[in-house]
Formats: sequence, C-alpha cells, structure tokens
Amino acid sequence: MHGGLDSEKISCIEAILYSEDLNEATKQVASIGDSEMLYVLAANYNWDNGFSIPRAIITNNNCDMSTGLMMFYLSDGIRLLVDKESVEQSGLDEWSKFITEVYSKLEMDVFKRSSISYYPELTKVQLFKLKKSNPNIPGFFLDGIEGNDIEIPMI
Repeated sequence: MHGGLDSEKISCIEAILYSEDLNEATKQVASIGDSEMLYVLAANYNWDNGFSIPRAIITNNNCDMSTGLMMFYLSDGIRLLVDKESVEQSGLDEWSKFITEVYSKLEMDVFKRSSISYYPELTKVQLFKLKKSNPNIPGFFLDGIEGNDIEIPMI
C-alpha cells in the first residue's frame, strides 16, 4: 500500500460526504487539488445521494484516470459496455448521461494521469463477454490502470 491521507484531508472528505448542503459540498469538491483525495472521496461516496458530487469529481481538473474509471464502475457503467441500448432506454436520464460522459472522457483521455492504480472487479466470464462484444474498447477499461495502490479509509 502506498500513501495515505492525513487527518485534515480525511476530515475534509467526511465534511463533503456528510454535508447537508449539497451546493456547498459540490463547491468543496470543485476546490480539491489532490487526486488522492478525489479517489478516496469517490470510493466512499454513497450513490443514493445523487449525481451532484460525482459530477463535481469528474469535472475537477485533478480527477485522474483511475478515479474516472472507478466512478464508471461504481455507477454501474458496466451496463453501458454490456448493452448500450438498454442504458439509453433505461429512462434513468441522469445516470445514463453520467456514465456516458465518464466513458467518453476516459476514452478520449481527458482525465489526467497519476500514479494511482485502479482495477475493476470483473470475473473471467465478464471479461470474456466484454472483450467479445466490445473488441475496440481501450484495454484499461477491462484490465485497469497500473500504479500505486492507495489505501482507502472507510469514512
């Protein structure tokens, strides 16, 4: 394991995760200048709280590819890879728009590179099916991104 956030950064993440004021929390996310903090925030985010915070994470210039890929998978982006049409017809507009945006940012290499790793938890069967149905998908979507494993405190 590598790194680890100091207590001040963890307190900042806690404040965002448990904030009653979504606008204020979203502003705080926008001001984070540390890729590792965004990664830990993303890993601890409760998706029942909607897409404002996730959107703020992926639009932050310090959001790296690993965090982007994690957000893609945590928001059930795999459904986009399995069956794009079912996502488009899901009626879940905000979700569908979010995963489509994250996918294209990843594909177009918009996120910054960092030393943080992320490996999607895919079974061999899922990998096989995804490779078969998406032969042109960039490899990192399936194989993950190499780098340092960041310790993710559960907040």
